Amino acid sequence: MLSPFARQFNTNYIPSDNEIVAIRGLVRKGEATLNDIERRTEELKQELIELGELWEAQKREVDEHKALLSPIKRIPVDILTSIFLAVVENHGRRQIISAHHSAVVISHVCQHWRTVSLLTKLLWCNLIIDIPSYHGLPNPRWNAKVAKLVEMAQVWISRSDNCHLRIEIMDLSDGSWGIRRDVDALFSEGTDFHKLVDVLLSSSSRWKDLDLKLYIPQTQLPYFPTMRLLAPHPQPTPVLTKVTLSCDEQRQEDNSLSQRLITGPNILSTPTLRSLEIGPKTLGHDIMRTPVVWSNLEHLDFSGYPVELPLPFDAVQALTLFKECTNLITCFFALQQNALIPTNHGPPIILPRLRELSFLPYESHLPKGFAHPLVLPSLRKLKVLTGYGECTPREHHESGLFEFCERFGSTLQDVTFCYRVLTQSALRRCLQCLPNVASLGLVSINRIGPVGVSACLGRDTILQLTPQANAEGTPIIRSPLCPKIEAFRFGASRGELAEDALVEFIEARRREVSDRPLAGGGNVSLLQEVNCGDYNFKAIDPREVLRQRGVDMEGFLLTGFYHFP
Repeated sequence: MLSPFARQFNTNYIPSDNEIVAIRGLVRKGEATLNDIERRTEELKQELIELGELWEAQKREVDEHKALLSPIKRIPVDILTSIFLAVVENHGRRQIISAHHSAVVISHVCQHWRTVSLLTKLLWCNLIIDIPSYHGLPNPRWNAKVAKLVEMAQVWISRSDNCHLRIEIMDLSDGSWGIRRDVDALFSEGTDFHKLVDVLLSSSSRWKDLDLKLYIPQTQLPYFPTMRLLAPHPQPTPVLTKVTLSCDEQRQEDNSLSQRLITGPNILSTPTLRSLEIGPKTLGHDIMRTPVVWSNLEHLDFSGYPVELPLPFDAVQALTLFKECTNLITCFFALQQNALIPTNHGPPIILPRLRELSFLPYESHLPKGFAHPLVLPSLRKLKVLTGYGECTPREHHESGLFEFCERFGSTLQDVTFCYRVLTQSALRRCLQCLPNVASLGLVSINRIGPVGVSACLGRDTILQLTPQANAEGTPIIRSPLCPKIEAFRFGASRGELAEDALVEFIEARRREVSDRPLAGGGNVSLLQEVNCGDYNFKAIDPREVLRQRGVDMEGFLLTGFYHFP
């Protein structure tokens, strides 16, 4: 209500005695009203609190009822198991055994998921272990970390039950604290380290895949704990099928790692071994001295010997290995030096199952005559990269790469090689030998001899790969080289590529022609993918130009390029 004294508010008015009495009465009345309002406010606040508590309780009950209706609760156990396996197998990064491993996280979601995850033995079959770096012993923190690894390894091995195991051990400490000096401390203080190896060895009958990465000087100490993993107790029914060995450094032939690998029994002598990968600094002895049952191997990857040793791996030794490995399916060899292939190489070397063959010639070229002894009826993929030395381009009659293309080109479907080791005419001759290749990769290097001698991805080269149609667009009147290409990859030097010619190549290979016929018979496959190898287009934006020309881009991948004019 409006006070009768409202006009005197905020003024210097002095009330009379009678007015003072009236004002005091108004104050008492107003204070009583304030007290009523405050009491009612407190009541409302309490009511709001009670309503909030009631809302929370009702919300929990509703959520719990909704949870009962959640589709994830109705997923059959077999499908839930498949989801768990997919999460672990496709995690996207290397997962060491720890409390943060996705299998552990899954097992902590709820009781049902924990039960399913513990019953899913395959979730626990992959043991990836990184040995903590040594910083001098005694070291309580290092011991605590290793003790935790022992605990986690025991959990994984126990939960995997009787399933086959994949073991990956990375022991890459640089030994800066002086392992040789503190080796006594390692044995007296590092009991958990030995216990960890004991735990792993206890499961060796279930090892299917062993990946061991070591650093020097671990490899030079025969009694070093991780070295014991090379020679577990022989198993009556071994299941080990894959071994990957790599060493960060080797310095002498009589190192313990190499010595262990050439004396059996060890992991390489396992009769079930089907896949073997040996890193470039691992083996200090002739690979043929290892006790591998070569005829059992299906996959072989050998990156040569330590460069410090007078024992380079070459094509002659590769042929010797091929003679023994008659059941290979895939193979990679690093050829560390050129070798003269003897003309009298004996009977043909037949590898009936070999489908993929890769070489890394350190001196850039495959030797002539390398392909001649080989009979590879199933070869579908050939990859020849280049090494580290100076490179002088060769004509086709001087090129071991051309011999491989000529000898096996009719069956090859996926080919990658460095074109800069060839002259322009030799590159054309190689491409002429690849009528059925569906995936072609042409890569470049900068260690080239005289400019203008080596092949390049100029207009002439790209036009030879480009089909030419008549004025109406059909039929194709000129057959391109490699008519079956569906995927094309290249890595060109800066400024080397004929950019407009590449666009014409893509346009012609994407053109819809009825069955894409050739005037002389046959057809041209529809191009599906071009990877430009991070090439910077200066003159044009190829994707934009293709769109302007009305090229059908649906289902077509154009990747690995930049456009910075």
